[in-house]
Amino acid sequence: MYEDKCEEGPKHCPEEIKGMDLCRKKEEMKCFKHCAPISQPCDCHSYNHFTSRANLEFSGLIVVKNTSNPTGGCSMEVCVTDGCGTDLVAVVTPGSSVPVFVEGLISLDIACGREGCKQPGPGTCNGEVIFDLEYCTTKYVANHDECC
Repeated sequence: MYEDKCEEGPKHCPEEIKGMDLCRKKEEMKCFKHCAPISQPCDCHSYNHFTSRANLEFSGLIVVKNTSNPTGGCSMEVCVTDGCGTDLVAVVTPGSSVPVFVEGLISLDIACGREGCKQPGPGTCNGEVIFDLEYCTTKYVANHDECC
């Protein structure tokens, strides 16, 4: 009797489980828009300003503004980590801003210092980072026939 059940062949996955149609997926594009101040020591150490803790692909535009004093302020080195690794993508001099286009962003770090972060400087480095990113989510949608 037990051997007969083994020879029945593989069972097909049901199209519905507890009334939910698992074959129906809905992909949604979502936005992540955020502006955050930058105020960190001009000590050539990297400080994290974004880390993706979810398995999401963040892509879009990031603008880094350095509002430090143009005559005596520190430059910002912007490092991006994505699926390809970590790379220095921009140096933002005092009194300027730089747009950075990213794809698959994992983290963003900024270090402040003088002469391309070869030398620490006195005081703090000030500015802001503006995120205008998009990411995709997948959501399973219930069968519309059963909807109220």
